[in-house]
Amino acid sequence: MTSNPKDSAARPAAESSGSAAGVVNRHERVLDEAARQLNQKGVLLTSLAEIAAKLGVTRGAMYHYVADREDLVFQCYRRAAEIIARHLREAERVGGNAADVLVDFISRMLDPTEPEIAARAEIAMMNQTQRDTIQGLYDALTARLAHLLEVGHREGVLRACDIEVNARVILSLVTWAPLARPWAHAVGPMGAERLRAAVMATVLDGFSTQPGLPDYQPLDLSKLAPQVVSAFDRDAALEAKREALLRAASRAFNRKGIDATSLEEIAAQLGTTKRTFHHHIGSKQEVVSACYERAFRIFLFIKDRMLEYSGTRLQALSASMDALARAYPNEDLNPLSPLVGHGALSPEGQAKFAVRSDQLGDAYHELIRQGIREGSMKDVDVHARALMLPGLLSWLVKDDVPTDPTQQQHIAREIANLVAVGLKKHL
Repeated sequence: MTSNPKDSAARPAAESSGSAAGVVNRHERVLDEAARQLNQKGVLLTSLAEIAAKLGVTRGAMYHYVADREDLVFQCYRRAAEIIARHLREAERVGGNAADVLVDFISRMLDPTEPEIAARAEIAMMNQTQRDTIQGLYDALTARLAHLLEVGHREGVLRACDIEVNARVILSLVTWAPLARPWAHAVGPMGAERLRAAVMATVLDGFSTQPGLPDYQPLDLSKLAPQVVSAFDRDAALEAKREALLRAASRAFNRKGIDATSLEEIAAQLGTTKRTFHHHIGSKQEVVSACYERAFRIFLFIKDRMLEYSGTRLQALSASMDALARAYPNEDLNPLSPLVGHGALSPEGQAKFAVRSDQLGDAYHELIRQGIREGSMKDVDVHARALMLPGLLSWLVKDDVPTDPTQQQHIAREIANLVAVGLKKHL
């Protein structure tokens, strides 16, 4: 494993100040609290001073364990990968068939007594060596999970699927689930058991009352694509310019993280200046808020097409998930993903975010209830299962998703299939 020289530079002093076990325990407490702050606030608002205050130590003591904020992010992401690998290894050691191992792995990942792990959302805050290290750890986890799915198919307990795509989806879901807990404000805090049951049902069972893969028509997203405007229509040209800036900003924020990406960097990619952003949109915080507004316009468009869909409610849900899975990696759409860091929005921005989230949530809740009534969907925990849907998609905003449209359509179909029938083989 490649490590940052700064990781160990500050540790000798700590190691001489107490027992090795005590140092390890304090180090883990630092990373536990840092992971919670990273997930809630993002990198920019994660404070070494606040972590120190939470732990009852001085800020100076923090430097026994981390060199700076970049090092803190690296250690949190590395520890997250190591915790995931440990849970998978322990589940494999317990044994059983592949479905049993998958259930045990998910159960361990969502055990509320286990430390919260940092979602890998702002990897660009680290240097190239650190990024390569984290990517390598997650690639290895994907390969191990893919192998487990392949074994499950051979054993006859899991259905045939694209094992790499579904391995990435599972990793995305189990790291998303703890982040989703605070979003359940409309129905109260999401209990650990309820959350764990929702993830297991999503991965293994799906929504459908029928065993076959869903037969649905993909939603038409062409109206969301950039439109050609006349140079003589000044208002339309200005709006098109603003949309192009938001599209580029959303793509950059998704791939590198909000805090790691400056307006200067985005402007340089477009061959323009930071002043252009200020002229058309405003400050960076205003750009982030506008990107979220744009994302919700896309999500609400898909929601409306889902509700209008002519077919069963299961087909409508499958078509919606397919559309979202195509929108995220699409260069012309690429909505800003609400992963972590939305706490950095202004109070007004957070209020708008909550209203839009509730609009979407209410629509999906009602769709699922309709599906249950018509018999196309199982009788499920509606709120908990709906809350898991974004977690199936969060990995699609990163650079390792294929750019080929045909492959993107294949990935979208795999995700829609998982939502409908899960991975368990139904006899």
